[in-house]
Amino acid sequence: MRYWIWSLLLTVAALHPLQAADAISFEALLEEGGLEFRPPQGFHPVAVEPDYVMPYEARYRSEDGELEIRYAIRPLNRIEIDYQDPHNAAPAPNDLFNMLFRTLSETLAVDHQVISRVFPPEKAREEYRAGWVAAGVFDLSPDISKEYREAMLFAIHQNEKADAYLLFLTNDLASEKTRIRKTRDSLRFRRYDHGINQPPGEEELKNLPMIPETPATESG
Repeated sequence: MRYWIWSLLLTVAALHPLQAADAISFEALLEEGGLEFRPPQGFHPVAVEPDYVMPYEARYRSEDGELEIRYAIRPLNRIEIDYQDPHNAAPAPNDLFNMLFRTLSETLAVDHQVISRVFPPEKAREEYRAGWVAAGVFDLSPDISKEYREAMLFAIHQNEKADAYLLFLTNDLASEKTRIRKTRDSLRFRRYDHGINQPPGEEELKNLPMIPETPATESG
């Protein structure tokens, strides 16, 4: 199974990596993505159903039915990019996490309205052993669920491993803060090996080698 990003015009096409062509087990994706999963206490597994916007591989619901968690894993080695801009190099799968999170959350949300934040790097590493983590809250589009109205999406990323998502569905996020806090790291990386790619800082730029100027030729 491969996950495709088509022309990367930063549109809904960015969602193609989340569309599964063939079935693959949750356990196999955990292994491939270097992740570990702890079934959330007080929840039971629910059958996975087709979802065009965010296909997922595991689904758990609280015993009282008030909170549901959907888990999706996207190993980076399965992402293929069809990039058609002749003037720029194609972006690498390691560098798509923020754009994919924004596109996915805005597509799940009513009127594309999302309140989001990025975790400090040390917090992302401490809680998820990840190089990058973001969370977004939004009113859930009725196209996604007829049962739940509100959602919170966590996205976790580690270079050379995977992007993974935890989608919490409920009708009252405010009243579910405690249960979300206890279960939001039920999916995380087994170990921390890579941070995200960072642009060079000011001091690093000063130390980059200069490109030698080509001497002008004399015209005769």
